[in-house]
Amino acid sequence: MTTEAKRTAPQRLAILVWAAEPEAPQRCATPFYFAATAAAFDAEVEMYFTARAVELLRAGVAETLYAAAGEANAAGKSVVHFLREAAALGVKMYACPTAMAAQGLPAAELRLEVTAQAGAAAFIGRTLDADWRTLTF
Repeated sequence: MTTEAKRTAPQRLAILVWAAEPEAPQRCATPFYFAATAAAFDAEVEMYFTARAVELLRAGVAETLYAAAGEANAAGKSVVHFLREAAALGVKMYACPTAMAAQGLPAAELRLEVTAQAGAAAFIGRTLDADWRTLTF
């Protein structure tokens, strides 16, 4: 592949979010921050939320979480700040329907920023596609 072809090849990143859960708020902003950063580089970015991490997509939850406390969070940014920033940059967010059922999260309670529901098959499809790169949080 030529240098020019590498520059024009579409950049795609799929992020699996499963360990960033409300009980561990220090891990919750980072996946959104990485997604927003990749999107700022003009990459197509999708985030797949599963396990307890799907709770971050429940309306009202991200507003109550802070990745850092005290002096480290002088800017006062809650996790929703990072979520909204990623969404504004075009990051697509998918809630795993199996995780939603396990958490008792009805579709009506999903945040407006959520693109759709998609689970393991969709993410695995991305991992098997040579045009996509993946990260896991």
